[in-house]
Amino acid sequence: MRLRLLKFIALAAACIMLAAALAIRTPLMMAAHTTSEQQSGAVVFAVSGTNLPNASMEPFLIIENGTYKQPVAGDSDAAEISKFSDQYYRKGQKYRLLFGGGDAGAATVKSSGKDNECSRTSADVTLQTQARLNSNVMALATNSDSLGTGKGSRRVPTAAERASAIALAQTAFKQKGVAAALLPSLTVINLTALDLDRDGKSELIGSFVVKKTKGAQARHMLFLLAEPQGANFKTAIAEYDQIDAKNIMSGSTITAIEQAGIYVERLLDQLDLDGDGMGEVLTITTGLEGVGYTIHKKSQGQWAKVYEFGNYHCAF
Repeated sequence: MRLRLLKFIALAAACIMLAAALAIRTPLMMAAHTTSEQQSGAVVFAVSGTNLPNASMEPFLIIENGTYKQPVAGDSDAAEISKFSDQYYRKGQKYRLLFGGGDAGAATVKSSGKDNECSRTSADVTLQTQARLNSNVMALATNSDSLGTGKGSRRVPTAAERASAIALAQTAFKQKGVAAALLPSLTVINLTALDLDRDGKSELIGSFVVKKTKGAQARHMLFLLAEPQGANFKTAIAEYDQIDAKNIMSGSTITAIEQAGIYVERLLDQLDLDGDGMGEVLTITTGLEGVGYTIHKKSQGQWAKVYEFGNYHCAF
């Protein structure tokens, strides 16, 4: 089981705080020029909503002087959370909304969630956008004037692209030892086409679940990034995990994995964070006690995780 999931379970079981993680710093190769925005810190928020134009947002990244920094988290000191709220969640405060790595409208703050135990670092916002968000389609917001400028790239895959992604997912599951007899149960949690390097050819990013329902119930989960290769696609990232029913927290059931995407790494969005012309892939993993964020970056032809952040909410 991934370290992020173990952190969430340990947090719920033993109330272990994530505060120490807030000191982590990850260096970046930024564009050559340094702006006052980079010096003061560009904040990137995750935006989600199923009842548009109403939505919510929470911070998961600060970029400061060419460095990734972790923002305030749900288990941070109350004074720190209040300070962040006072600075970024004033009623009427506006942020640029980004979708597919480009401009997509605006998010206007309605109220801070600092006094809500389960969403202390979030804000309720109103969106002005044509982007159609849902439980598996999210967006970004930022105070930056330079991140995500221009047109975004994010769409529903074609039937042929979907078939290619599913075939690659099935192959990846088999390589991880998942029995072929279980593959007909494969469920697509989300699948998206994005042109990460703006070369006119879309990459595919998807999350998949295979179910084992006979005997001891289990779920096999896969996060997949497929890159174009001629007329077809090749697997570039295949992050696999599995969980048994006995490992699900009390009060929930294993069906929450395919029904609500719990514990499944899913696409948040893409965004070129360092100005190199290649969009980073931002993902979200929702647990029963919080949310984990990951940034995947391609460098010299290889994909790697360059940032992780866990934001405690509360057990539910």
